[in-house]
Amino acid sequence: MFKVNLLSNKKAFERFVLLQFTIVMMCILIFYKVAYTYTHIIEQNILLNVVYGIVGFSILYFIHEFIHNMMFRLLSKGQKPAYQLQYGLLTTHMPNVYFKKWQYLTIMLAPLVIITLILFIVFSNFAFSSIIFMMSFHVGYCVFDLYFLKGVFNSEVKYIEDTTEGIVYYTQAPMQVQTDFK
Repeated sequence: MFKVNLLSNKKAFERFVLLQFTIVMMCILIFYKVAYTYTHIIEQNILLNVVYGIVGFSILYFIHEFIHNMMFRLLSKGQKPAYQLQYGLLTTHMPNVYFKKWQYLTIMLAPLVIITLILFIVFSNFAFSSIIFMMSFHVGYCVFDLYFLKGVFNSEVKYIEDTTEGIVYYTQAPMQVQTDFK
């Protein structure tokens, strides 16, 4: 068993936010380059791009957490997740419920896949440059989810518990899980 908690270490969290910012900037550049290759972008000035991007991401943030909520409920057979507000972030957790690797991978990747696909469809119909900023901000935020997936790819990990204190990776089935899955 090992535990990952990014939010408990302030220095590590600050470095991670810097990484997210870097990824957002890279995504803006890459998405612009790809978009120019396939379509004509309706340009807005940089201020509107940033303002619409932040406002759009604020809405996407709650949709993102809603998708996590629905996936937690679906894969935990209807149990309600817990919420935590830390560093200004509202996060969804499911303490005392143990997920298999594929379940946790699905829960963490669902918002990235669903929201990015929806934004791609919207952008293909309305090619406003601010949508590129919304998509980039969302991908940057999803790096947070991807960070927690690093333990899923460890061959020793069997079950994952998403607690309010962090992610707990189990190399053996906890007692409660052993009775549930037999």
